[in-house]
Amino acid sequence: MIQAPSRQLLRQLAVRFGLIGESPAMVQALARLLQVAPTDLSVLITGETGTGKEVFAHAVHDLSTRKKFPFVSVNCGAIPETLLESELFGAEKGAFTGSVEQRKGFFETAHRGTIFLDEIGEMPIGTQVKLLRILESGEYSRLGSSDVLKVDIRLVAATNRDLAYEVRQGNFRQDLFFRLNSVNIHLPPLRQHPEDLPLLIEHFAHRVAEKQKIEYEGIDNRATEILTSMPWPGNVRELRNLVETMVTLEQGARITEEMVLRYLPAPSQNELLGSPTTALVRVPDVQRPSIDADIQMLYRTLLQLSADVAEVKTVLRHLLNMSVDMQQPTGSVITPVPATAPGQQIPVNAVPDDLELASIERKAIETALRRTQGNRRESADLLGISERTLYRKIDEYGLQ
Repeated sequence: MIQAPSRQLLRQLAVRFGLIGESPAMVQALARLLQVAPTDLSVLITGETGTGKEVFAHAVHDLSTRKKFPFVSVNCGAIPETLLESELFGAEKGAFTGSVEQRKGFFETAHRGTIFLDEIGEMPIGTQVKLLRILESGEYSRLGSSDVLKVDIRLVAATNRDLAYEVRQGNFRQDLFFRLNSVNIHLPPLRQHPEDLPLLIEHFAHRVAEKQKIEYEGIDNRATEILTSMPWPGNVRELRNLVETMVTLEQGARITEEMVLRYLPAPSQNELLGSPTTALVRVPDVQRPSIDADIQMLYRTLLQLSADVAEVKTVLRHLLNMSVDMQQPTGSVITPVPATAPGQQIPVNAVPDDLELASIERKAIETALRRTQGNRRESADLLGISERTLYRKIDEYGLQ
């Protein structure tokens, strides 16, 4: 059984790493952190986006015997699949187009230290095989080389995906999952431990006030109630951004109900408040509708619908072209088709495209970017797609 850390130790973690929380769920996560950090075991940190997974990863490293050596952070979802392997393991000169010199990979850079693989659920299966090898034996080879190299690293991985589900779907190797999941630190979403919110507000407010060299005057009870009643789909990251914005722009003035309502995005106000004086009632977490989940579901449905429509249009064009060449039996009644010469192909625009799926997809991406204030990583999580796919779609539609 894991022993809960004392209040004094919790305060030390808050000051040193910014790990804030006295709720049972957070205390359990912090206790597991303190238990596993001094060891050399691999760690898997799970939780929704914005819950502080990278902060925990830094703490694991800084509380370990490897703290004097490098901490290397890699976002697996932000690196194109074609480059991820060379970025992780390095590449020899001429290994691929544009490789003009030998270069080290992230694992080699992290030698004797810790490597943090964020969004590990985005890693391709082929790269997972090499990752498992390096975890088992410390051996790897640079891209374009047969030489076997050795490295001494500690792995901390993080994901907001359900890796057990990904294993069942064939997207993640079962043996790698078992290796990573031996030590799991789960970070709860902010809506599941709202009692920690006042502590987080004070921490973020004092930190930004100190950075801006201004005096923070505190927060009203009513303002705290409003913030505590929010669903926080962006979790701690979203709360931090809001608090830092209010404290900075208001020059540390006391946070009031009016100030909170002024800085809250309109959708949040509409969801929580009928008017500024409406009493707040906390809705149980399981009953609260999730706007973000709806966006993700609609976008995935859109992608599937787009694929289905494309397939139907291809078949329809084929049938129309066949109908032109077919001889019409005497006395038969055939519905007229667009006039063409025998054997001539029906033009593509003869098949209607009234659904305008590309326009709907573009609007979904614009909505996600707007809700996350342009944060592409959070937008990809919101849409339920990889960051690579989002970057490609942004380029495709000319979005900024």
